[in-house]
Amino acid sequence: MHRRQAVNSVNTDQAVETSQDDLREQVAHLHGRLHLTDVRVQRLRAESLGDPPFDVNSIQIHSGPCEVLLEPPRFAARVNQTVTLRDLDEQTLAEVEIVLIIDYALDEGPDLPEDVVSAYVEHNTYFTAHPYLRETLQNATLRLGLEPVILGVLDRNQPRPHEVMLVRRAPARSDEASQ
Repeated sequence: MHRRQAVNSVNTDQAVETSQDDLREQVAHLHGRLHLTDVRVQRLRAESLGDPPFDVNSIQIHSGPCEVLLEPPRFAARVNQTVTLRDLDEQTLAEVEIVLIIDYALDEGPDLPEDVVSAYVEHNTYFTAHPYLRETLQNATLRLGLEPVILGVLDRNQPRPHEVMLVRRAPARSDEASQ
């Protein structure tokens, strides 16, 4: 750890910004050293607590903290997300838990400070995992016999999606059903 000495005319806002710039630079360097090698489901638990169809009133998403395994040349992150579908009385109708492992190969280089690893995981791991989580959630809810739940589009400046949709199936018209 480097310790900074106090100087009479130090602008603390500028000092903080410089360290943020340095962190961004180190995270960018780490990003250049990583190569995605695998994304896989480690755990998938999908449970319907009744018989569909359900009258879903709310969808709650809980993302647990990411866990990191750093054993060069392996860099892996575990992402855990639980989605709960609730009715008007806030009773749980169904729940889907997804745990993904995201594996990277890490090029040789200097040791990685913990704050750089944390910043990388915070700003990049969910962005990598998002399409896999979205597909797994949509597939799991369909397999439960429910209307599919779809995670919204993720913007690079968002840590998590702002939108979750339940796709309502249109009932088949009787004249189409007989054809």
